[in-house]
Amino acid sequence: MKAPARAALLAFAVPLAACGGGVAAPATWEPPQAAPAQAPALAVALAPDVELRGEGHGAIVRGQPVAFDGEREGLVWPALEKALGPRRPGDVVTMQVARDAPIEDVLRAAWTVHRADLHVQSPDAAGVMHAVELRAHREGVPDRTGCHLAVFLRPDGALRVAAPGGPHQVDGPHAGERLARALADERARCPIRYVAFGAEDDAAAWGPVFDVLLAVDAGKSAGEARYVLAQAMHAR
Repeated sequence: MKAPARAALLAFAVPLAACGGGVAAPATWEPPQAAPAQAPALAVALAPDVELRGEGHGAIVRGQPVAFDGEREGLVWPALEKALGPRRPGDVVTMQVARDAPIEDVLRAAWTVHRADLHVQSPDAAGVMHAVELRAHREGVPDRTGCHLAVFLRPDGALRVAAPGGPHQVDGPHAGERLARALADERARCPIRYVAFGAEDDAAAWGPVFDVLLAVDAGKSAGEARYVLAQAMHAR
């Protein structure tokens, strides 16, 4: 399957317009102050299948370097797909990503393995490694009813959130934790099917985006929602 040159939500998602778009002036989410409870963490793999070591380094698969060989505007990464071999639904691919890797590299790698569940692991800002799961869409399994939303990290650290009720913005320090508390409150009104995470700039570093994903996952504030990756719609 050939990936579109520019995609709103990567791999297993639906158009961003279905999440409420971004035309109106964003409201500011003011979540309740109680912190979400901690949930068991996904195990960190000692020998990940894929490593993304930072800008300009491509991927490492089983010790072998794999350069990006697709179209610059696209997501398809033929060399990585060949290096990994066939992936079937139900398979798990583990991927370790350096904090300074551009999110576009992560999007490309995730697209390449989108038939399998993807375990992404990265260090947090303090250098502690964590892992989160991006579950693949199961063909023939209907989606649960409920809501979905997309979260884009802005260059100033704020979060732009496209949600069914319209666009929102989460400002200030610890925006990821504030988003997590807001989601826990929103989930009581509408079960969340999936949350898409991304940045407004494809060249942005992966680390801060991972921190937002990790904040949501730590207390499972989105419930059993799937996590997917999002690519901002813009022209280069």
